[in-house]
Amino acid sequence: MAGAVIINNELLDTGDLPGCEIGHMVIEKDGLECNCGKRGCFEKYASMKAFKNNLRKALGYDETFSGKELLALIKNTNKEDNNYRIIQKVKKEFIENLALGISNLVNIFEPEAIGIGGSFVYFEEVLLNDLKEELLTKNLLFNPRKEINIQTAVLGNEAGIIGSIL
Repeated sequence: MAGAVIINNELLDTGDLPGCEIGHMVIEKDGLECNCGKRGCFEKYASMKAFKNNLRKALGYDETFSGKELLALIKNTNKEDNNYRIIQKVKKEFIENLALGISNLVNIFEPEAIGIGGSFVYFEEVLLNDLKEELLTKNLLFNPRKEINIQTAVLGNEAGIIGSIL
């Protein structure tokens, strides 16, 4: 999970070191080990990869069960279905973790808007409103508000690829 901070229409310059690695912000003391060597990194709990892997595991699917299939399952599972409770539990935990990390960034930067890219854009319909509600109704934000501007990337999951060639 990479990030960017834009202030006065300019990308925040972090000098010679890479910056805005929001995925490596620790949100769980002594948590899951991350590829970076630290424990409890945001991306281990709130990346779409983590969400899809956790959902697959909870439902008993392997990695061949695609994100598209997971989305269809989420959309088409009703309260009477045995998988409904499992899906809601995994989704709730993901939203709580995502909101925790985003709230830390909001409390530091007080941004006008937050953009989320990657495969989240495909799951926007089933995740975004819950994320906004979590941020607005839980005691996570230092400066409470009635609205929060979170938008999905217009370039979808291809933003990183397109950005890398520009």
